[in-house]
Amino acid sequence: MFNKISVKLTSGFGICLLLLMTVVAVNFQALQKLEKLYHRTVQCGEELELASDAQHIGEDLYQIIANSVINRDLAGSARLWTAGKKTALEKLARISRAAETREEKADVGLAGQAISDIVDIYERQMLPLIQRGAPVPGPLSEIDAQIDQRIDIIEISLRHFAQSVSRDAQATNANYHQVLNATIRSGLAISLAGVLIAFATSAWVTRLIVRPLREVTRAILGMERGEHPVQIAHKSNDELGILADSFRTMSGRVEKRTAQLTESNAKLQREIGERARAEEAVRTLNAELEGRVRERTAELTSLYEHLQTVREEERASISRDIHDDLGQLLTAMKIDLQWLKKRLPGDDARLAEKAGQLEGYFNDAIGIVKRISADLRPVLLDDLGLSEALEWYGREFTKRTGIACTVEIDCDCAHLDQDRSTALFRIFQEALTNVCRHAEATRVCATLEESGEELLLRVSDDGRGAREEELRDPRSLGIVGMRERARFLGGALAIESRPGAGTSVCVGIPLGKAPEGVAL
Repeated sequence: MFNKISVKLTSGFGICLLLLMTVVAVNFQALQKLEKLYHRTVQCGEELELASDAQHIGEDLYQIIANSVINRDLAGSARLWTAGKKTALEKLARISRAAETREEKADVGLAGQAISDIVDIYERQMLPLIQRGAPVPGPLSEIDAQIDQRIDIIEISLRHFAQSVSRDAQATNANYHQVLNATIRSGLAISLAGVLIAFATSAWVTRLIVRPLREVTRAILGMERGEHPVQIAHKSNDELGILADSFRTMSGRVEKRTAQLTESNAKLQREIGERARAEEAVRTLNAELEGRVRERTAELTSLYEHLQTVREEERASISRDIHDDLGQLLTAMKIDLQWLKKRLPGDDARLAEKAGQLEGYFNDAIGIVKRISADLRPVLLDDLGLSEALEWYGREFTKRTGIACTVEIDCDCAHLDQDRSTALFRIFQEALTNVCRHAEATRVCATLEESGEELLLRVSDDGRGAREEELRDPRSLGIVGMRERARFLGGALAIESRPGAGTSVCVGIPLGKAPEGVAL
């Protein structure tokens, strides 16, 4: 019947469960007692620690009193005295709650009375003398002897309390270990009996149940090796017999299903082949598209390089035209105006004033022409090189913005080619522009130095800094432009910034030969 195996298993498990309940029943009371003893041991330890610490209450108060007598700092001593008195009373209150016997409560009472005497002696007798400036050799010394007596009372009383707590803790600990050892011995004996009974029960259940299951397992392994149908000799009216019959039926069905799966697998293989050919076509198309993207990227890069070259040439040309033509014209007009000014009638003040205004206008116009020409293409960059151009632009930046800018050059830039000089100068310009627009800085420091095979330009400010998302924003065209200028010369640009900690822009450009046709 269906309940035969369940009866066998229930009998075995029932015996084990009965044994377990017996162990629990035997040890439950002992465990409860152990728990109580354990908590009592912990409590005694805490009380002993508290009593040992509280023995120094009087000495702590004495230190505060001595400090008050010596230093005569009434305000500071008052704060220390209030805190020390509060701490002493709190410790004494905790000890009072822990006292259990009449002797312990008496000791705590003596200590409390001694503390009250010390407080009364200090506040009613010593403090008025200290406030009047009484010397130490005198009345204060006599009162100090009274405080020493109370300190001895506190220490002796609390030492007696600590000794009482220590004896209680030792007795509790001994009782705890005695119960623990008895519990361990009884637990081991019952556990050994349980192991023997469990072993016997396991052997009995194995003989009744596991042997038929072993035959079913061999049949399953045979099915795994592809043996269809699988034969099982075991027959019975219990669950294992029904399992064997069901397994034989299942073996036949598996054989039929295997044939169907073989056919489906062949069809799937054909579909996989077709899918592989489609994926190969997609890969070919992707490769073609990637090639087109690379070609387009190369074209855009070449166009960008050409536009940069044309822009620098146009800026240089416009700068020369403004400087040579407009600048010379304004200078000539200023000279003619000065000539006319010298020949004006001396008695016409309004005419002389107007001539002075015109001369000021010409000076402003000449200055604007020089500034625009220098912004388009600094003459110093072509005539004297990168070092002088950077120092000049730093000075001009300070004049225009009021932000202090220092430039330190620690390398020889005379051998630097025009492409690298132009790129570094433009990056320096853009970095200072960003400082002026966004940094809210008061000081900028720029350094140019050689590091191995690289030329390093670093521009640091003490401004508000920037968040990471601001530095990576593709709409920050200034940063994108600086990064592209460095990249086209084989270099790299790094920006370090934290909110409130300023920003540092560092660009490194190799000192090797510049890529042909690159002018940034």
